[in-house]
Amino acid sequence: MKTKFLLLFVVLLLAAYPIVMGKSSPYSVAIMIVLGVYVILAVSLDVLVGFAGQISLGHAAFFAIGAYTSGIFTAKYDLPPILALLIGQAFSGSLAWLIGVSVLALRGYYLAMATLGLSAIVYSLIVGFQSVTGGASELRDIPPFSLFGFSFDEYVYYYYVVWAVVCLVVGSSLLLVKSSFGRTLTAIHGDETAAGTLGIYCDKIKTSVFVFASMFAALAGSLYAHYTSFLAPDDFGIFTSIHILIMVFLGGIGTIYGPALGAIFLKLLPEFTHSFRDYELLVNGLILITVLVFTQKGLWGMFLAMRKRFMEAFRSSGVRKREEEMDEEPVI
Repeated sequence: MKTKFLLLFVVLLLAAYPIVMGKSSPYSVAIMIVLGVYVILAVSLDVLVGFAGQISLGHAAFFAIGAYTSGIFTAKYDLPPILALLIGQAFSGSLAWLIGVSVLALRGYYLAMATLGLSAIVYSLIVGFQSVTGGASELRDIPPFSLFGFSFDEYVYYYYVVWAVVCLVVGSSLLLVKSSFGRTLTAIHGDETAAGTLGIYCDKIKTSVFVFASMFAALAGSLYAHYTSFLAPDDFGIFTSIHILIMVFLGGIGTIYGPALGAIFLKLLPEFTHSFRDYELLVNGLILITVLVFTQKGLWGMFLAMRKRFMEAFRSSGVRKREEEMDEEPVI
């Protein structure tokens, strides 16, 4: 119940943010849009890694597929953004299914290396097919997102689109992991061999969750493309996949809320550490190690521990106060 009140407070805060800060600080609203995109990426990867136990270093590949599909079809073929987004979803899901059928038979480090190879292949295709993707020269002139004739060309309007999608992604991920399907994922994560002996079709389940996570990554890519209006290959390289994975572990793997917190923390960090921008990956690694040394549950685990201590201190202070009041009462 307390968590629900906290979530309600966060949703109200997000709804009020552009109204309060939109005119005085448009840049902060733009930053919040980027945060929303990376929250989607981190939460979707957490479902795959944290609950299904499948280490993937190819999340940036599906991020790129969604972004470039939306960008190419809207900038070069004048398709409506919503239609281009759906095409990106369909293409990403189909590709994820084809890859999942073969790649997800691998386990552990072999699976991580296979998905890392996928990221490298997609990056090479983006750079190589310059006539289609723009290559290193970037894909430009991507129009703002529009729906039913209304263009979300202002950051304040697009902010609400992105964070509405974030709420949808977080909510659907929570429903998934708390369902019977989610319990099956947990069983596979715990012991895949034992889960198989219980009649669970492990490969089929892993492929399904891989498609689920990949389609959400593509969705984030489409939103990102219509926000930036141009795309560069470096935004979707191997280091982007590693960066997203760090967000998941830093926030708290297998918690849904934790990776969202990790994404917000890591994307806001450069805004306060400009002098260390060239050492971003090093700084992120040091922060990750520091957090995991003190708590294996990441930032979300630290938050829960702090909240528990605060509540215990609050209750104990209330008990002491009542005892003092009883001592001060005159005896009749």
